[in-house]
Amino acid sequence: MAASSSFEELCRQKNVDPEEWRKSLATPIMAEKCLLDMNEEELLAHHQRVLDRANATKEDRALLVLERTQEGRLERQALKVWAQQMRDAEQVKAEQVPEMLESLRYEISNNEVHFLLHQFGATKGLDMIPERVLSQHQWLWLVGECQILKESYKHVKREEWEAGYANHVQKLTLQDAAGVPEASVGETGWWWTNGEKAGHAAALKKFAWGMQPEIEAELLQELELFIGPRIKDAPDGVKSR
Repeated sequence: MAASSSFEELCRQKNVDPEEWRKSLATPIMAEKCLLDMNEEELLAHHQRVLDRANATKEDRALLVLERTQEGRLERQALKVWAQQMRDAEQVKAEQVPEMLESLRYEISNNEVHFLLHQFGATKGLDMIPERVLSQHQWLWLVGECQILKESYKHVKREEWEAGYANHVQKLTLQDAAGVPEASVGETGWWWTNGEKAGHAAALKKFAWGMQPEIEAELLQELELFIGPRIKDAPDGVKSR
């Protein structure tokens, strides 16, 4: 009998059926009315519902991607890498993550490492917190997040992501120095809109909706049909409000 995946273990903890939960996570939240008929307040409310779900299911989605990638081989390889590290030390720390990801044949940049570790509280400003200890579960979750990030490059150029994320981190560092709290949009991992409200133009930006990239790509095509003409007729062109 095959061992359960981390996603299936999580489903057991949540007392949900894995297959039904897979279907639910793959289904976007549908608007209560046609997007063309929404005003700014209604569009923002719909965006917030999508955002709340994305935040609540980050772990679930990452472990699901981990489970499906290479028919589970990625997860099995990640477990082997973890076991190898634990043979040499009692703990796995943040400073070991780049080398561990490279063992899984990921080409990983400093920005990507920062992005992944930030989600587990292992960064401070521009720097890594090298001594931050990760659990095995957090390691598997992180690998799933890494795979999601890599798959997102089908929809946005990596160099654009790198430049955008570097600017994002620098902005957050300056805000932190000034005592300004970080925008909640950063919680989803899809920080691409830099905290913009979901105005009609912002809604057409990549990663504005906080869902799986392939699902969002389909949604954006539908939104273009509904919202595109409205943006073109707006006095301020494609600028978001």
